[in-house]
Formats: sequence, structure tokens, C-alpha cells
Amino acid sequence: AGPAGIFTAVELLRHGSKKKMLLVEKGKPVEKRHCPKAELGHCVNCRPTCAITTGFSGAGAFSDGKYNITNDFGGTLYEYVGKQKATELMKYVDEINMQYGGEGTKMYSTAGTHFKKLCLQNKLNLLDASVRHLGTDINYVVLENLYAFLKDKVDFYFDTLVNRVERQDEAYRVCCDDADYDCTKCIISVGRSGSKWMEKVCNELDIST
Repeated sequence: AGPAGIFTAVELLRHGSKKKMLLVEKGKPVEKRHCPKAELGHCVNCRPTCAITTGFSGAGAFSDGKYNITNDFGGTLYEYVGKQKATELMKYVDEINMQYGGEGTKMYSTAGTHFKKLCLQNKLNLLDASVRHLGTDINYVVLENLYAFLKDKVDFYFDTLVNRVERQDEAYRVCCDDADYDCTKCIISVGRSGSKWMEKVCNELDIST
């Protein structure tokens, strides 16, 4: 239930999908995510999961809500879909954020600014980007609204650790501690914290990374 999982479910629903959907997340719902560091002043290495990096919306839930719309930094999606398509997708995500509580927030841009000209005059390269700044509070509102939209249409299993994924003929089995779940389509998006686990799954399923 990080950003990719959330937007996958939102996109399927927006296109009228009637498929039964299950999102499995090892962290907690957004309203139950709480980090003891705020009171204690230091990290206590929460177990089994960290409330800052896991849970609904992943590590972005408590960020300052800056969404960069650019191909110049932040990822290499454009290498797979092209720069125009990548930019269109980023703007599409921005539109959804606006619909779910982000309307009225400011979009900043480095293009055509006095600062840009000053950089050019001094032989400095200022990367072009449009930046939507939701801020921490509005970012949280957007996440709450997205969850409200999804919670009655998608089955969420929070505090659920996926141990492995098995191929079952033309289907998949998602194996957790307490139960296994069979599905015809399986989308795995674990973020940075699960990258090593993801590499292991790919090796077991003979998927090239």
C-alpha cells in the first residue's frame, strides 16, 4: 500500500474494473502510523515494522508533500516509456492529488525565472522542474481521502508480511504468515525497504531484474 499500490487500485477503479482487489501491507493504516521518536527524541528501531517507512503511502506519508514533475532527476521512468509519456503520467498523478484534497496548493517552476537567468549568466545549470508543494498537512489530507475512496472497494490487509510469492500454473499464490492468497494477477511494489526481498522473489520466479 505504498504510492504505486494505491494508484494502481485507484486507476483500476477509475476505469470501471470489477476485479476483486487485495492490497497486502506490512505496515499500518495511515491514521494508525505513529513514530515514538516524536516523544522520545530518538529512534527506537520499532519492530516488526517502522512507522515512518511502512504503512499506507509508504515513506511519503510524513513528507513535506513536494511532488516534482520532471525527468531531470528523481527517477528513470522516461527510459522505459519516453520523456513525454513520463511527464504526462506525473501530471496525471498531480490531477488526482488535486481531486482528493490538494486543490488550491501552489505549483512552482524553475523555468523562465530570474534565478534561471542568473544561473545561466554564471555558467550554472539549473535543472528544470515544476514542483507541486502540498505541504505536510495537505499531503496527509490527500492520503486520508484516497484511503476513504478505496477502503470499501478494496480489501486491505495491514500488519501482514508477505514471505514469498509462488507461481501456480497461470496464477500466483501470495504466502503470508497466517494465510495464503491466490490471484490471477499479482503486482509487487515494495519500495526501497523491500528491494532485497524483491530481488529474491524475482530470482525464484525467474524474472529478470
